[in-house]
Amino acid sequence: MLETLYAKLKDDKTLRDVTIKSFVRPEGLAMDAASIVIIPIISPEQAVRASNTSLSKKFVYQINVESVDRKEAKDLQRRVEKVMESLGFYQIAGGLEDFISDVKRYVDARTYRGFSPLYEDY
Repeated sequence: MLETLYAKLKDDKTLRDVTIKSFVRPEGLAMDAASIVIIPIISPEQAVRASNTSLSKKFVYQINVESVDRKEAKDLQRRVEKVMESLGFYQIAGGLEDFISDVKRYVDARTYRGFSPLYEDY
C-alpha cells in the first residue's frame, strides 16, 4: 500500500515536483525545499474476515508536509487529503500543525486510515 500511496501522490500535478519519501525527510534535501513524508503508524491489520480468511487490510498512515511557507504547507496538505480520499483514506483524530524553530519549517501532519480493496493481497 505504501508504494500505491507514493505513486498516487506523485501522479498529482501539484505534488509531482515535491520530494515525497517514506519514514524520514531526506537529509540532503535543501532546507527551504518543501517535502512530504509518509509514515506507517501501524503494521497492516486484518480488517474484513469471512470463512476464516482475511479479505481486507486496515492501514494507518501519518502524512507530514513541511515547508518554510505556512500557506504552501497548508495547500500541499489539502492536495494530499484529496489524493488520500480518492484511495478511500480518511483523516482520523490527531495530527500536528506547528513551526519547528530548529529547522525553521512549518509542519502539517495528519493521520489517515483506510482499507485495501476486498481480495487484494497487500
